[in-house]
Amino acid sequence: MDNKIEGKILSKFPVESGTSARGEWKKQKFLVETMDQYPRKVCIDVWTNVIPQLDAFNEGEQVSVSINIESREFNGKWYTDVRAWRIDRFQPGAVPPPPQNYQPQAQPQMQPQPQSQYAAPQAQYPPQQPAEQAPFVDAGADDLPF
Repeated sequence: MDNKIEGKILSKFPVESGTSARGEWKKQKFLVETMDQYPRKVCIDVWTNVIPQLDAFNEGEQVSVSINIESREFNGKWYTDVRAWRIDRFQPGAVPPPPQNYQPQAQPQMQPQPQSQYAAPQAQYPPQQPAEQAPFVDAGADDLPF
């Protein structure tokens, strides 16, 4: 799931760190207030590789945050994470740049094919109506199957 939250950074919390089976990790939370008619506050996590992106912004700046939302169950309770994977300056109406590894694909060009003498005739659109149409016949209620 790919979503975006646009708003103002209200606060940045201290960096948390630790060691897991996969090695060292760092995590930082920050609070964003949306720019909706009824603003909402959303606490977002950033992990080790995204923390430098967050460091580039100060409290009070408007940002556009690309997030993933995921829920997980632990001991019969459900927990939801809102995790940022990209943070950009907010620019109203701006189209986000493509990912770093994006390679545009060339669109194939359609070449007209020569008509074979054995080819079926091409259909005309819209289809031509026959000159004479069958008269409308009211089947009546007696012809119904029920």
